[in-house]
Amino acid sequence: MRSSYDVVAVGSRLGALFAAALLAKRGFRVLVIRHDTLPGHYALEDMRLPRAPFHFTAADTPIARRLFAELALHQSFKQRASVHDPAFQVVVPGHRFELAADQADLVRELEREFPTVARALEAFFAREGRLRTALDGVLDRDLALPPTSFLERRAVSRAFDELVPTDREETDPLREIPEDHPFRLVLHAPLRFSDAMDPDHAHGLRARRAFASWCSGGASLDGGSETLRELLVASIRAHKGEVLDRDKIDRIHVGSRGLAEGVRLAASGDDIGGDHVVLGHDIASYLGMLPDRRPFEELFERTGEPVVRYYRYTLNLVVNREAVPAGMARDVFLVRDPERPLSGANCLHLETHRADAQGRRLICVEALLPRRAVEEADDFVETLRESLIASVADLVPFLGDHLLYVDSPHDGRPARDVRNGRDLEPSEKWARGRRTMETVLGYPMTSTHGLAALPTRTPIPNLLLANEQVLPGLGLEGVLLAAWAAARAVGSADGRRDAFRRGLFRWLR
Repeated sequence: MRSSYDVVAVGSRLGALFAAALLAKRGFRVLVIRHDTLPGHYALEDMRLPRAPFHFTAADTPIARRLFAELALHQSFKQRASVHDPAFQVVVPGHRFELAADQADLVRELEREFPTVARALEAFFAREGRLRTALDGVLDRDLALPPTSFLERRAVSRAFDELVPTDREETDPLREIPEDHPFRLVLHAPLRFSDAMDPDHAHGLRARRAFASWCSGGASLDGGSETLRELLVASIRAHKGEVLDRDKIDRIHVGSRGLAEGVRLAASGDDIGGDHVVLGHDIASYLGMLPDRRPFEELFERTGEPVVRYYRYTLNLVVNREAVPAGMARDVFLVRDPERPLSGANCLHLETHRADAQGRRLICVEALLPRRAVEEADDFVETLRESLIASVADLVPFLGDHLLYVDSPHDGRPARDVRNGRDLEPSEKWARGRRTMETVLGYPMTSTHGLAALPTRTPIPNLLLANEQVLPGLGLEGVLLAAWAAARAVGSADGRRDAFRRGLFRWLR
C-alpha cells in the first residue's frame, strides 16, 4: 500500500464513495478508509436484516444519470434496481392514497379518495411536474453547489431566477387546499423521511423537490444501500484505487501552512499522506481529530452549528407472507393521529420486502424520535418496540398471528423469536444500541433557497466535505451533488498546480 495519495476519502458513505470513484476514474491516486461506517445489513439467524430502509429517490435525477454515465455503472445499477408502481402509499385516518405512476390512474385515485378537491389536486400535480422539469434543467448545469465565490453565487442566482418566482418561493404548494385537509399529510408524511434535515421546517423548494423525488418512484435495490456501496467500491478498485475496509482514523494532520496533509490510522498509528482529504461523515465526528478546531468554530459563528433534532430508529418485523395485505405498496407512510406530532409511533415509514425462500417477508419500520425524548427519558428507546408494533397492527390486521421475529439494531434489546418464545443474541453486539441511530439535524442558517448548509471547501482549503450536510435540503440528490462538487474541487486545484508546474518548467528552460 502506498503511504501517500492524491486523495484520501474517509468513510464509506455514498458521498465519499461517489467522490472517490469519480476521482479514481479521472486518474487520481485514491485511498478510501471505511472509518466508522456500519454495514447496511446485519445478520440474524439465517437472515440479513437492514439497519434502515433505503429507497434511492435520486435515481431519476440529472446528477445520478451524470455520475452513472461517467462511472459506467448504469447497466450494473439497472440490473439490481427495481421501480415500483405505485410509488408509495399514505395511510391516514379514513383514507388510503396511493401515488400511481400512470396519470389516468392517479386522476382516478384522486377522484376516489378526495372528490371535493380532485380538480385542485390535479392542478397541483401538473404545477409540480412543471417545476420538477425546470429544476432538473437548473441542476443539470454543473453549477457550483453550494456556491462560495462571487462568480459562483452569481451563476447560481441567475440559474434559479429562471424558475417562475412564485413557484420557486411558494411555501405552500397546496394553497388551494384547506389547512386541515387530509391530503396535506400525503405531501408532508414522505417529506419527514426524505433527508437528514429537520422535517419540521420543510417548505419551499426543499419540500417540493423531496415530494417530486418520491413521486418519480426512485428505485429500490436488492441489498439496499450496501449494494450501491459494493458497486462503487468495485469501480474504485477497477481504476487502481485502494479501499481499507476495516480501518478507521483518529487524527487529521494539518501542516504549518494550514493545509490538510493526511490522516493517521487508529489501530496501527500509520500516517497516510494526502494532497486532499474528503470527509463523508457528519463534520462533528471529525472535530476532535483536528489539532486546532478554531477554524470550524469561526465557520459555525457565521453559519451556526448543526444541532440534532431527531434520531432515526429502525424496527425489523419478519412475518409470514400471508400477513402483508394484498395491494400494500413497497413504501407506506402511516399517520395514526393527524392532531399529534408526526414523530415516534404516530408517523411511520414502512418498507416491505419480497418473500424469501422460506416464505417470510420483512417489514422494515422507520420512526423519527425527538432528541429530547431520546436523551432525557431513560427507557424511551428501550420500550419503543411495543408501541411501533401496535401502530403497524393498524395497517396489518393479523400481524400478531404471523409475526416470526422482532429486532431493532438501536434499542439494545435482544432479538425476539416470537414463535419459539426465546431471545436471540445477534452477532456484532458492538454495532448495536442507541448510539448507532442516524441523526436528523437542524441548521440555523441555510442558503440557495434553503437547500444548502455547510460548504464543500472547509476552512482548511484541501479538507473537503462530501456528506449530507452540504446540500441537506436535497436528500440523496444533495449527497450526489456534494460528491460531484468535492471531485470538482480536487480537479480544479490539481489543474492549477499542474499549470503552475508547466509554467515554471517553461521559465526554467
